[in-house]
Amino acid sequence: MPAVYGIDLIAKRDRKIKMDRSIVKFWNVHYQTLEEVEEAERLKKQKEEEEARKNAERLAKEEAQESEMHAQQEDKKKQMNEAYNPKTGAYSGHYGKNPVRDEDQKQQIHAILNEKPEPFEHAMATLQAQEG
Repeated sequence: MPAVYGIDLIAKRDRKIKMDRSIVKFWNVHYQTLEEVEEAERLKKQKEEEEARKNAERLAKEEAQESEMHAQQEDKKKQMNEAYNPKTGAYSGHYGKNPVRDEDQKQQIHAILNEKPEPFEHAMATLQAQEG
């Protein structure tokens, strides 16, 4: 039967002195089991996949916003080109084609048109005569 020696106080003291003088301290060393290592790797992979998924979603969202912004800019350019009046050299082609929604503007228009009603009525009568 092999002899089993216990650790005496001198051996404990020597071990403590050796550990205290060493660079790596025993209280800072953590020995991981295989299960802990595998679990840490699994969590790391899961976190990386989650970040990759979020990045892909973010990039898709940014790309959609960018394409929408580009489409809006193209529409605006198209409207500006349609609105160009070569006779006047100005972008006033859409002026007066949409109904007035602002009450202040409606009042201003009414005041201007009713300022001198005779020329306006004469112009409207001339236009109606040309049409009919």
